[in-house]
Amino acid sequence: MPLNFLPPSQRPKRVAAASRAAGLAFVALMPGLTGCTVGPTYKAPQPPDAATFGETRSETANLASANSPHQATGKPGSDWWRLFHSLRLDALVTEALRNNWSIQAAQANLRKAAEGLHAAQGSLMPQIDATGTEGRQEYGAARFGPWAWTFPAFSAYSAGLDVSYDPDIFGGNHRLVQMAGAQKDAERERRDVTMLLVVGDTVLTAFEAASTADQIAVIRGVIDTDRETLRLATLAWQAGRRPRLDVVTAEAQLAHDQSLLPPLINAHEAARTTLAVLTGHSPANWTAPILTLADFSLPPDIPVVVPSDLVHARPDIIGAEAMMRAANAEIGVRTADLYPRLPLSAAVAAEGLMGGPAGAAWRLIGGAALPLFHGGTLKARKKQAEEDYRIAFDHYQSVVINGFREVADGLNGLKNASTELDNQRQALTSADDALTLSQAGYQAGRETILQPINARRLVLLARQNTVRAQTEMFRQTARIMVATGGGLADAHVTSDQWRSVRLAAR
Repeated sequence: MPLNFLPPSQRPKRVAAASRAAGLAFVALMPGLTGCTVGPTYKAPQPPDAATFGETRSETANLASANSPHQATGKPGSDWWRLFHSLRLDALVTEALRNNWSIQAAQANLRKAAEGLHAAQGSLMPQIDATGTEGRQEYGAARFGPWAWTFPAFSAYSAGLDVSYDPDIFGGNHRLVQMAGAQKDAERERRDVTMLLVVGDTVLTAFEAASTADQIAVIRGVIDTDRETLRLATLAWQAGRRPRLDVVTAEAQLAHDQSLLPPLINAHEAARTTLAVLTGHSPANWTAPILTLADFSLPPDIPVVVPSDLVHARPDIIGAEAMMRAANAEIGVRTADLYPRLPLSAAVAAEGLMGGPAGAAWRLIGGAALPLFHGGTLKARKKQAEEDYRIAFDHYQSVVINGFREVADGLNGLKNASTELDNQRQALTSADDALTLSQAGYQAGRETILQPINARRLVLLARQNTVRAQTEMFRQTARIMVATGGGLADAHVTSDQWRSVRLAAR
């Protein structure tokens, strides 16, 4: 007869004490039941052995302006855009970091990965569930033998706790935790990549908006000059002093220069709507600030990491390395699946008849499960994990090489842009000198009014080319900042800190 069906006077008095002792023994043994961790030990890849990023060493470097930014060893700060000393740019970037939807989605993915890590860590702890049953039943006559064939129907209940624990003898659960932790790190780097790209796009688009605004102003000045030239040419032709060819030439020049304006206006409006999207707004409900190149200044020095440190500066490279760690841990998970599992379980409950006193019941069970035949599934999954690691390694190498290319392109672009800016400034100076000489010749009566007007037009066109060259200097400087990681590798923030940053930006 079950113990709880006996009268209280006949029940063993050591049941409760034994259950407590069994539970304490179960808890005490758990730390010692963990064993080895199977699978390969992760080894971080060696940093590239390179003295430079592959930038060219040509006469372009020697021709670079002394006033252009100089390369300095170091890492850009996480607020690198402030090097351009523009309050309007600072406000745009702050707005983008606060409202950009891609950044918010990346932050949500990071929170999701963090919860995945918490879930994996839970597998290392005992699993405890509360249980309870209540019911009425009647046993068959043969259950307790012929002497109890008239055992009456009864109502009984049971309430207690079930405890299960996987000692993880071969470390499969620990590898799961490692994999989840690496995946969380990878998501954090993806978030940082998104932030870096959004900030970079915001800065570059602000430069585009400012550049096109300045060029529009210059071209409108050119068109005004063309109209004045056409007016004077028409008067001279009507007075019989100049041929009709001068009028036709002036008309053609006006039409040509007017055709330069619509593409610039279109590019300017596109830049302003892009700024609206980057800052998380609908273009119809948000107006971008008015920007000109005068709102920005080039930094005297550009911090650029040395090649061996690039792998620790760019979030995409750090994220690719984290995925290698995750893939390595997955090999351990799949390897552990090939080994036995030794789960433990225990239960403590109070059981009794309805309306009667309760008695203590307990159990302590150890089990074993050894995979014998699964049709090759377990070994195939292990091989899949090994191939995943090779894929992650190849991807890491590709990301590193691409990072070197982007930095080299940025450095080469900055040198070439510096040379171009010097050339355009020289051309502008020459055009100014030509205008001065033309004005002097007109005042002395040696030239007609058309010569100074045309010289002024050439000055304006040279100014437009200078604006383009200045814009390219700003662009290449920003691209170097982005290519070298934007300082985000040294500025990781927790979810709580991220919420504080967002609140402070409001």
